[in-house]
Amino acid sequence: MNPVSLIDRGERWLFEGKKATYGLSVMRILLGVAVLGSLLVNFADRHYVWGAGSRWLLPWVAVDEWEFPFTAIFSETDSGMVFTLKYLVLGVVAVLFTLGWRARIVTPVLLLLLASMMRLNPLATDAGDNLVRIALLFMCFADISAHWSLDARRRRRTPNAREILDRWPAWPGVLFHNVALMAIAAQVFFVYVVSGMSKVRGSMWQEGVGLYYPLQIDQYAAWPGLNEMVYTSGVVVTIGSYVTVFVQLFFPLLLMRRITRVVALLLLFGMHVGIAVTMALPWFSLAILAADAIFVRDQTYTAFAAWLRRQVARIRAQARTDAQAPDPREPAGPEPERPQEVPTSRTARPAPR
Repeated sequence: MNPVSLIDRGERWLFEGKKATYGLSVMRILLGVAVLGSLLVNFADRHYVWGAGSRWLLPWVAVDEWEFPFTAIFSETDSGMVFTLKYLVLGVVAVLFTLGWRARIVTPVLLLLLASMMRLNPLATDAGDNLVRIALLFMCFADISAHWSLDARRRRRTPNAREILDRWPAWPGVLFHNVALMAIAAQVFFVYVVSGMSKVRGSMWQEGVGLYYPLQIDQYAAWPGLNEMVYTSGVVVTIGSYVTVFVQLFFPLLLMRRITRVVALLLLFGMHVGIAVTMALPWFSLAILAADAIFVRDQTYTAFAAWLRRQVARIRAQARTDAQAPDPREPAGPEPERPQEVPTSRTARPAPR
């Protein structure tokens, strides 16, 4: 291929419209649900995980801490009430992020609050938080509320209203959006390829028994009986181990063709659902699936949304029809009165006196 033509195609891709707007919108929703779900399930133990109960980790945090801006939002000296208020504020921001309300402002706020709280206890994370924070950093420069958001609803209702950023030329926003999309995709590639290469180095994955041992860890077994059914099947363990390594190692290449992309995404979806169920890591799996959402074409999302609208309309129409139809269990109504018999000439009459 001509290098000049290749550069021209890359330039057009960067500047001719925002790419994967539906995928980034889905990513926003799933990431928001993952963050909010993690906050909710840990609410009862918040003081032990990140509050006063985690202060025994302060010497380690002081040595290992990375000087991230505004990390003192959540402080080691916060009282229980102050920490709870900040925790609730973080939850509200996560809800606003999920709903897509003022995403350009809410996204960096969520990043700062989440990074500040996570630094208080590095042991309480499951590696999914790393991808969440990196993705949130890149999402600050992308249009993540173009669809299925309160921002999109506001734009439809007030099409003539213009924000400050909307008054700038369009091309910088398009460029930042597409570059941020590429950065998120590159991060996902790093996660999968490095994970696959690390597995290849181990003899357990080379021999096809890589899934056997993690499924037996009690801390990860939400349903021990289900895990036992999986790891006692040699066929399932062997196929699952080799397929996992193959898909992770060659994921970037599998995206180059539609059929291989569909197969790879379906396999990864099944893999992360399996991790969520058998290893009790739902928020980790949801965060990774959120990042995978950008690789689904916008046409697929629009087709699915149209199909979903048709199904909802059909269900509503059926419900209205059922509501208007008479209930067969109710009586049809009072029985009509019989007409009175009219005497005729043949009817017997009393004899005159």
